[in-house]
Amino acid sequence: MTTKKQTKRGILISVVGLILMVLGVLWLAFIFPALDKVPTDYAKTFYFDGTFLISSAQGNFTIPIAQELAQEATGTENGALLIHEVRTVKNAVTGQPLPAEYQDESTLAIDRHTLEFVPEVDEQGRTGQWGPPKLLGEGDSFELWNPGASKPLTANYLRSEDFRDLGVVVFEINQDYIDIPEDPRMGMDLYFKTRITLWIEPSSGAVVNQTSETTIAIDMVGMKIPVQISNVNYAERTIEDLMDTARSARWSLLWFRTIVPWLFIGVGAILVIIDTLILSRRRGVQAR
Repeated sequence: MTTKKQTKRGILISVVGLILMVLGVLWLAFIFPALDKVPTDYAKTFYFDGTFLISSAQGNFTIPIAQELAQEATGTENGALLIHEVRTVKNAVTGQPLPAEYQDESTLAIDRHTLEFVPEVDEQGRTGQWGPPKLLGEGDSFELWNPGASKPLTANYLRSEDFRDLGVVVFEINQDYIDIPEDPRMGMDLYFKTRITLWIEPSSGAVVNQTSETTIAIDMVGMKIPVQISNVNYAERTIEDLMDTARSARWSLLWFRTIVPWLFIGVGAILVIIDTLILSRRRGVQAR
């Protein structure tokens, strides 16, 4: 009778161990990917500061600017998350909005998991990434949509470093002059070049700092003459907010992407191994 109880107990331990192992595998393959998505109630506002250097027939003048980018999820369509985006640019000194060509409003359509644009749904047919992929490292690159170029630009790995005691990977977009649609006011073709540096927390893919310098130029007898040079960077309050987000996401991902599933698999395997050893020993004793 005791032997039968021990056998049943051993079978139960093995079954529990196998269930834990299967749960760990399912967590890695299905459960975590289903959770690791942009939430449908996503809402965030980014703040930037910088300067616009404008060249004209009257001379050069600099405008200190404050830029705000408000994003809010408004629903889904064909599996894509719709995000309404409003960009406003003001004179940082006077608080007055800049002319309409500096403002922008549109609705994005992105894949909630990969952060890729869904061009079939996106109102502008955008392609490339809305934000960086997760787990970037040395040698990696990705295509990030750039509204000024109206196309995705390649971000390449630059280095790894500590940014305010947070381990980050630094990526850079360094795009030489490319054609962009002409300015109807000037009736001339325009050319666009930019250098954007991104400090990315690799576990979460969160961009915790961003700087950019963009030049818009015209062609004069084969020479590119700048008509506007923009230096726009994350404002300090946005950096602080994103640092908090990245730290929180990093620990959450460590637990839910790594520790929890492997804990299930590890404990399950130990239970199965222990039960197998005990059963083998018991059979040896019975044989003797």
